Amino acid sequence: MRALRIIITTVNPNFGDLSAIRPGAPVFVLATRWLSVWRSNFGSTALAIMAHFLASSTDDTQPPVRETCNELLDGFAFLFQDLDPSKPENAYRSQFLLQLLAHTHLRPCIGCPDVPRLDTDALKEHGVKGAISLSCAALERAIRLFQRGQLHVNDQFSSRGKATARTPLKLNKSSGKETSTALSFSEQNWGACTLPLSRLLWIA
Repeated sequence: MRALRIIITTVNPNFGDLSAIRPGAPVFVLATRWLSVWRSNFGSTALAIMAHFLASSTDDTQPPVRETCNELLDGFAFLFQDLDPSKPENAYRSQFLLQLLAHTHLRPCIGCPDVPRLDTDALKEHGVKGAISLSCAALERAIRLFQRGQLHVNDQFSSRGKATARTPLKLNKSSGKETSTALSFSEQNWGACTLPLSRLLWIA
């Protein structure tokens, strides 16, 4: 709440009643909605990136999708430049990761205002590690969904060949209905995997 109030008063110094910035208020709902969109874009964009890669790398002469996914997950090869985990210095330099980070985080940050009270200069330098952690987790999720057959490459493209990034459905045994919640890229499903990645980045 404090951070949101600081941002709003920095962007609009003439903003009147700070008490209007509270849970349930329009400005708060709008801010949280955009934060949710920012986070969900990691999951959907990762699906599109991996679908394109798998569609171009698996045919009659190439390993099937599951085998390709196994190779990407082995040693977290999908995070390394040239997909070679034997070179630690190339960690977090894969084309998958760089493309995902650029589209979901760096591009939306272009033109963002400086907020001195939140030390945004420091956030630009160090805060990006959180976005990298999300990118790593989103890529792992996408690969595992294809590996397990919960997603199929062809289903991720429209009739015109454009990526659609459809979130897979899974049967909810309690309600008896199919839902995307169980396989979505959420904190509940992937928070435990994202946190260790974040800690590793701070050590690196």
